[in-house]
Amino acid sequence: MARVLCVLALVMPSGLFAQMPQINNRGIVNAASFMPAGLPAGSIARGSLFSIFGTRMGPNSSPTLAFPLSTTLGGTTVQVTQGSTTVNAIPVFVSPGQINAIMPSTAPLGTVSVYVSFNSIKSPPGRATVTAASFGIFSINGAGLGPGVLQDSVSATNTPVNLPSLPAQPGQVMILYGTGLGAVAADNVAPTAGTPTTKVEVFVGGQTASVGYSGRSPCCAGLDEVVFTVPSSAPLGCWVPVQIRTSGTTVSNTTTMAISADGAPCSDSANALTASFLAGKKIGLIGLLRTDVSEDVGLAKSGQVTTDAAMLTFQQENPLPAAPFNAILSLPPPGSCTGYSAAGDLFDGDPLPGADDSGAKFLNAGTPLTISSAAGQRSLGRPASNARNFQPLGYTYTGSLVPSSLFLNAGSLTLSAPGGPDVGAFQAGITVPSAFELTWTNQPSPPSILTITRSQGFTVNWSGAPPGQPVIIFGGGVDLPSNSSAVFACVAPVGSSSFTVPAIALGNIPATRRNLLKSKGVVYVGALPASNPTIFSASGLDLGAIVTGAFAGRTVIFQ
Repeated sequence: MARVLCVLALVMPSGLFAQMPQINNRGIVNAASFMPAGLPAGSIARGSLFSIFGTRMGPNSSPTLAFPLSTTLGGTTVQVTQGSTTVNAIPVFVSPGQINAIMPSTAPLGTVSVYVSFNSIKSPPGRATVTAASFGIFSINGAGLGPGVLQDSVSATNTPVNLPSLPAQPGQVMILYGTGLGAVAADNVAPTAGTPTTKVEVFVGGQTASVGYSGRSPCCAGLDEVVFTVPSSAPLGCWVPVQIRTSGTTVSNTTTMAISADGAPCSDSANALTASFLAGKKIGLIGLLRTDVSEDVGLAKSGQVTTDAAMLTFQQENPLPAAPFNAILSLPPPGSCTGYSAAGDLFDGDPLPGADDSGAKFLNAGTPLTISSAAGQRSLGRPASNARNFQPLGYTYTGSLVPSSLFLNAGSLTLSAPGGPDVGAFQAGITVPSAFELTWTNQPSPPSILTITRSQGFTVNWSGAPPGQPVIIFGGGVDLPSNSSAVFACVAPVGSSSFTVPAIALGNIPATRRNLLKSKGVVYVGALPASNPTIFSASGLDLGAIVTGAFAGRTVIFQ
């Protein structure tokens, strides 16, 4: 590749290479979901809005639009090519770093090459996969996760945006906005209401919703809307997961909506941090976590890896009436599952999507945080940004010659910090219970590998959950060649000893490759006392909370 670039530099007119538009690697995604191309819903549907990320692709200011739309906007054109077939996409927003365009309804299906030209200078190709339908739901934060762009259809003239302060009720008619239902007769004219032949299913908190309309929105070319009724059995909460499945197979990104029984502001009995988070209070959260994982996929000999880690965050969220979201704090209501997807490896240190929301102000609590116990002492530094982070405390591995350094053993712990500009000094005590870890009772024993059929879901049974605390089942997969990850997180009802993770929650988990070294898959089961944390006080904080959690996990194969 380096030799090719050198040759191009020699034969091109002076300065042309420096002006050439460039499409980022894997930089073509659904404009609503931003689903990575390596995941099941990472394709671009005919007639849908898609985004191209790159450099030098357009002007600094995008021109206004008018029907009929043109295949050129601000000097930018986008071509979609497969073999001898080339069609022009319709750009609707252009800038140096991002283009939003409509994939032609006549685009060839399958793998295509996408070229961007700006001021007659053409980019090298980017790759995308075109499909008949692949839906993405728009989110309020524009990131493809968290509160979705939904309106409560109160009346023909009253359709407020669904927010934690303006939740829907069971039986409420909703309007959801997204893109990817499929082709229409013409992409460049004002759309008319119409229902494509694409089969559309809506799931609210895992419950099937009745669909009244699914098709183009009369508002905008490429924009789809889905009208559905909130199921009477939908769970109540501030972040109830919403997903759409097209053609019975392809699952959208997961967004959320707020639902309450009477239309009053939402609440979350399983999460003691929700009210403070939504009110924009100053929160300090410390999580002390143990994971005990059976590793037997892709290994000649299975082993057990136990890790202790701490998670720290001190922050203040934007208050209502905005729609704040944080993947760590915004858990789904009991009995439901949410999902996230991202480029990168979410099981190798990359941050969980939505865990560092741009709307949050991080509070400087000083450094280091010191944790003391009978096993010794650990000091956790804080990055200059004071952002939340996970830090290791100790580990042990079956057969390892290195002595165990596990730290979160049963007994008393003391946490202290010197304080900083935003948060004062504090000291807090917590007791790690002797029954720190529940037992996952139906997991196969090594050397039997757990294989999960994504289209069928799977059931987890357990015993020993702390009384009054919900059990969390989470996991996911990584496709290393495409640098794509997807995870799911389910909250089981308090007092339960079994939970079935539905197929809809696994819709975007990548299949494990035949070469097991090119994939990662894992499932965890554990308890996290989000409804009853240990409270601590510090000046500058409205709420300080400490949670201790323990999770049993194992590597798995997703098929």
